[in-house]
Formats: sequence, structure tokens, C-alpha cells
Amino acid sequence: MARRGELEIELGPVGYLAPAGANVVVAPNLVLNWGFAENWELVLQGRGLAPVPAPPSGPAYAVDETQLLLKVVLRRGCLQEREGPSVATEFGALLPTWNAQPGWGAEDTLIVSQSWPAITLHLNGTVEWTRAHTFGLFAGLIAEGPDKWVVRPVAETYFEADRGAPITASVLGGAIWRTSDDLSFDAAVRAARTGAEQVYEFRLGFTWDVRVGPAE
Repeated sequence: MARRGELEIELGPVGYLAPAGANVVVAPNLVLNWGFAENWELVLQGRGLAPVPAPPSGPAYAVDETQLLLKVVLRRGCLQEREGPSVATEFGALLPTWNAQPGWGAEDTLIVSQSWPAITLHLNGTVEWTRAHTFGLFAGLIAEGPDKWVVRPVAETYFEADRGAPITASVLGGAIWRTSDDLSFDAAVRAARTGAEQVYEFRLGFTWDVRVGPAE
């Protein structure tokens, strides 16, 4: 979570997505996290999708996963250099996309994190009102290696269900390379299945922390 007065830029300049035999370039995948107050963060995100080759009809570029969220720490714990689990909630609007899913939605996520010397775990649970105006549920678990390692492994698994749609199950494996306190690079591969459809994804990006206001 971005500290007060800090803008955390998570940028994936280019990635690759392969759903159902198609080839899609993800350029870019962007998440902006602004710590505008103590224990509060504003999150804006979205990603661009370009099918390869471009379709003979229909859009050649789309922007999806557009969201504007607020995140607040409910309990200061291990992630804030205190004892016990850290608890946060993230809530806000699913924004209309461009050439993808029209309409508005909303979501609320509860995040519980616990850290030990060898591993940090983040458990996420989300309730969503989708852009198609149906209810959705999401449950995920992220595991990270020791924070003191310069290169640490990361793994994620999640399940997602929208009313009237097949359940999505996903697993991800990757690594984070921290080059300084303000800059780190990451790479990951993901495999997911929605019903009978298999999806593969490759991600490559970086996270850069920029001071934009007074510190805590």
C-alpha cells in the first residue's frame, strides 16, 4: 500500500494473453496507487488489449478492467511494522470500458495479510456488482517469499464466479526483483480455466514509488 504522500506506479508495458486460441498483446497494464492520507489510498487501474492479428471487423484495441477504488487500512499490523495481521478494505466503482464491457459496476474487497520470516500471505475476498448487473464473488490467496530477499518468489491462486457464468480458477507463479526501496521489477506467468476455456498469460512490469506530497 502506498504511504501518505506517495504515488505507487505499477506498470506492465507489454504482456501476452492467449484466450481460446487467440493472441492478445496487453499494452499497457497500469495501476496507480496514491496515498493521499494516513491509512488511505486512491487506486485507478486499467489495461489495453490489442488482438494479433487485428480482426477484420470490430475494434483493434480495447481498454478493460477499468476501476476507481478507495483502500483503507482497518487494522495496522505486520505490514505497518506492528504485531498481528494487517486488515484492509478496498471498495469503489467498476468504470465503463472502451470497446469492451459498457456500463458501471461496484465492488468491495476485504484483505487480510500476515507475515512471517519465511513467507507473507494475503487473503482476499470480494463481492461485486458487475457491469452486466449481476452479482459476482472472488476469493484469492497470494504468497510472497521473504521480504529481505532481493529476488523473491510470488504465487497466487484465485476463484471467481459471476451469476450465470462458469467459475474461473487461476494460478500464477513469478518473481519480484527489488533494485532499490523505490523500484522493483516483476515477471509472472498465469494459467486459468473458465468452464472448458483455457487462458494463458505472461506479465512483465515494474513498480516505482514517487513522492508527490508531504510524507507521513
